[in-house]
Amino acid sequence: MSIIQFSISSKQKKVTISFDNNLQIGLSFEYLRVFSPAAAKPKQSNTPPEVFHKKNVQLTLIEPLGKYGHRLVFDDKHSAIFSDDILIKLSENYEINWQKYCQSLTSSQNRESSINFVEVK
Repeated sequence: MSIIQFSISSKQKKVTISFDNNLQIGLSFEYLRVFSPAAAKPKQSNTPPEVFHKKNVQLTLIEPLGKYGHRLVFDDKHSAIFSDDILIKLSENYEINWQKYCQSLTSSQNRESSINFVEVK
């Protein structure tokens, strides 16, 4: 199973990934950023990642890396390589992952951006 297309919606803050077997998965930018394979690894596998304040993160670039997967680059300057298998597993485990992550949040470690940036024209 291989990825044949990425469809990015900056307005909805999500990416839809189409595979060659007609499978389509949709994942939010925030979810991909929080559960990035390059993000800080939890000490225990059942511990949510320690990445916060990413509700408004944007996906700025997707680079194909041949057999390794795709590099996803976010506007907070984070980038990580996501293999096809990782993306499928993230989709399959979305409910469990997201629930554990949301339950781990505190008032200081939340989803909201810690600093709001506004473009001045």
